Amino acid sequence: MKISLIVASLFLVNSLGCLAQENTPYVGVKSHVGFIIPHATVLQSLANSTPWGIGLEAGRVLKSADAWASCNCFTKVGVGVTYFDFQNPQELGQSYNLTMFGEPYLSFRKNWFITLRGEVGVSYLTKIYDEITNPNNLFFGSSTSFIGLASLTLNYRLQEDAILRLSANYNHISNGGIRSPNKGMNFPTLSLGVEKHFGDQQFPTHARQPGLRVQPWHRYLYLGGSRRSLEANALYKRSSYLNLGIETGALRPVSNINGFLAGAELYYNGAKAEQARRENNESVPLRLSLTLGHALVFGKLSFTQQMGYNAYQPQTTGDKSFFQRYAIYYQLGKLLNAGVSLKVHGHVADFIDMRVGIRW
Repeated sequence: MKISLIVASLFLVNSLGCLAQENTPYVGVKSHVGFIIPHATVLQSLANSTPWGIGLEAGRVLKSADAWASCNCFTKVGVGVTYFDFQNPQELGQSYNLTMFGEPYLSFRKNWFITLRGEVGVSYLTKIYDEITNPNNLFFGSSTSFIGLASLTLNYRLQEDAILRLSANYNHISNGGIRSPNKGMNFPTLSLGVEKHFGDQQFPTHARQPGLRVQPWHRYLYLGGSRRSLEANALYKRSSYLNLGIETGALRPVSNINGFLAGAELYYNGAKAEQARRENNESVPLRLSLTLGHALVFGKLSFTQQMGYNAYQPQTTGDKSFFQRYAIYYQLGKLLNAGVSLKVHGHVADFIDMRVGIRW
């Protein structure tokens, strides 16, 4: 569920123009307890601890017609600070996290309702890999990393302005391929929290906006770019290189919010090109990939999950044929979309890129 790295940021972009309108501010606190997934054999020895954490947050429940139009739902947005202790102070240490989130309401009753949150931000890690002093910590390669969280929450209204929350969370910390090692840490948690809301607690009625079925096919074209580093060795200094790519394909709706994707992408991976040069490999540093996936669309917001196969790639050390790509896009106009995507191999992040393109 690596979409947890990238989901919430565009909810906030959309909501900036809505904060002065109908909304309900709130504050909240919650505690976490969980476990670490040893997604590689070399991580097994460090995965036998029980992370715990505590978080504080503040935000608003957006109720205006403009906010509703973005996802055909009411949405909660805000910022949070979270502290995690991995209960291994010598090797894993702690993380201090600053995040922003979007949390649409999936269902709503008088006292019970369900919400789905995506949260992204920056994590500061107190313990990282060092080949001499901390060689076992292959989870974290840099002190400053990215954190992503995805949560499904059961909410119960204790009283008009107080809500009790029980959440299942999937948390991920990695540096997005900026520096090696970059195994990243996946650690699910359960959290229990409470929120205090201020102001009007009623939800207005808004008309539902047209969904994907407004047309039988949707086509897309995106450009993406990022930077990826290669670590220093006996012959070379640490340096970073540009990744550039183009993706195109089509989306076939199966409901107003769901559709299937099929397409292809062509990517130039600058770091892989340099790695091939160092290995005296003269292959063209391009990757041509075929992709299949699923899209979940809430008005102007699109979440995509794809499986890709590298139909052509130069053979360099560590190459894999299959990958996943998770992305979030926000519709800026009639055609223009912008967003971010994360390319991963299994549980290991390859790189994050920024994207801009059109869907028509």
